[in-house]
Amino acid sequence: MAQNESDREDLMAEMVSLSRRIECCSPDGQLLAVVGFNALDWLFVYRGHDLMYRFDAQKRLRRAYVDGLLYRTEGKTLAQLKRHREHLSDEPGSSPTTSLIRRDLSSSDVDQFRERVHADLRQVLSDIQGGVITRRLPETGDELLPEIETSLNDVLQSPQFLAPAIVRRKR
Repeated sequence: MAQNESDREDLMAEMVSLSRRIECCSPDGQLLAVVGFNALDWLFVYRGHDLMYRFDAQKRLRRAYVDGLLYRTEGKTLAQLKRHREHLSDEPGSSPTTSLIRRDLSSSDVDQFRERVHADLRQVLSDIQGGVITRRLPETGDELLPEIETSLNDVLQSPQFLAPAIVRRKR
């Protein structure tokens, strides 16, 4: 996620890595969601400014951002990462140091998180089906919306929730 956690002006415009995407609002005209695919055919779901899910091509969860916490698949569990900022110096103009505090979720925590993800995706799917598509990219073609609906349903019906562990970069 972005280093600056302040609200974004325009989610649709910021999601340039998603070559195919739609923006919709809920039937009551309130909450915006951006859903789309990148070049690897990974599904991305952004709902408002505080929720993001990223699924691999097999529709398994890789990463999430929920309620200010980052989540990353570890294959059999999720690592929950919380940003911790600390000023190490009282000098004017000094920047805070940011670290990530990690907690691996228990199997029951993963089950609860999966329920949350599924509830959020069902809401996004409902918003897409009953709401208003405000923008789409590409602007032409009718195949994107059914493809997004199919992908969301694939995630909801998949027996495997988590993608394989993300390979860490070597320093």
